[in-house]
Amino acid sequence: MRSGLRNRILEGMYGYLFTLPVIVGVLVFTIIPIFRTFYFSVTDYNPLETQKNLMTVNIQDELLLNRDIDVAQITDIKALADSFDMVAFLADDLLLDLTETQKKLVASYFDKAAFFADLARGKLNENRELKSLVTAYMGPHGKELFPAYRPLFTGIKNYIRMIGDQYFWISLWNAVQFALIVVTIQTMLAIILAVAANSLSGGVQIFKILYFIPSITSSSAISMIFLMIYFKTGLLNQMLGTFGFEPVDWLNNPATALPAVMAMNIWTTAGYFMITFLAGLKGIPLELYESAEIEGAPASTVFWKITVPLLRPQVLYVIVMGTIGCLQVFDQIYYLIPNLRNRTIAYYIYHVGFKYGEMGYASAIAVILFVIILAITMLQRRFIKESLV
Repeated sequence: MRSGLRNRILEGMYGYLFTLPVIVGVLVFTIIPIFRTFYFSVTDYNPLETQKNLMTVNIQDELLLNRDIDVAQITDIKALADSFDMVAFLADDLLLDLTETQKKLVASYFDKAAFFADLARGKLNENRELKSLVTAYMGPHGKELFPAYRPLFTGIKNYIRMIGDQYFWISLWNAVQFALIVVTIQTMLAIILAVAANSLSGGVQIFKILYFIPSITSSSAISMIFLMIYFKTGLLNQMLGTFGFEPVDWLNNPATALPAVMAMNIWTTAGYFMITFLAGLKGIPLELYESAEIEGAPASTVFWKITVPLLRPQVLYVIVMGTIGCLQVFDQIYYLIPNLRNRTIAYYIYHVGFKYGEMGYASAIAVILFVIILAITMLQRRFIKESLV
């Protein structure tokens, strides 16, 4: 009995040991970021504040350049320290961002004598982080000068702000349009491609490779290719020009920019989901098709009455995954669309967080996107049954 319990414990330990890298990876890169996003969404967190005053300088060079103080000519350290305005040097010459409270602390506690003594010994003739350098001469008051950054709790202020943010609603609507159109077309196209591939007697592998390659190619590379295609002087306009059409600025025109990216997205994802439907088609009993052939059922009836209903588990998977992917689309929008009117919600989160530095507000938008995706997924699972019963 004890031996059996010991073996089970060892098996469990070995199992967790082997899965530990995956567990740590999910915890560090998924679970913790999710909780931090919820936390930041109710704060005014600004990542730029954490990088404040982290510039590096060579103090010896800066003193020579801005105050004409040559180390070789320093003779009376005490007299120099008494006459030197350290606050003005840090704030005006080195552009150290100090509040009034911090200026008072520097004026009161900065050890200028030790500073100039080290300067005379040549200890400051190297690139050092300005913030840590100043703190080193503040004694026990160094921690008071640059306290650790903590974002302020703002409650639901970020969520209220979204109500009046027109760019939030524009980007959300763009993402919804993108999902509705792309998911619908790519699902139908993937089913048609799967049925076509399944009915081929030869060349099936080549057919699958041709349509699957775009889905495993770098999205950035594909975006660059389509950027050249969609240029006003690009391949698409050259082809249309042979039929007498005027060139269209596909990506700069708000009326055509989003549809152009939708077309690219459909082309790159239909082949991937085709493989999913091919796997589903292999599971449909051949007897059903043989019975339909004996009854003389037309191909359209076989497709809508047998093939599509029996592919419901795959249809649900494709719609759910396609919707999630479309609502989160970012890289293709980032590379191809230059105007804010056609940007999607994922890009707007990036724009607010990394361009404006308002990570708290960006986190709140990300939480709303998470809730929307969760709600849509639950509704899809509720109304699209995986089986006929």
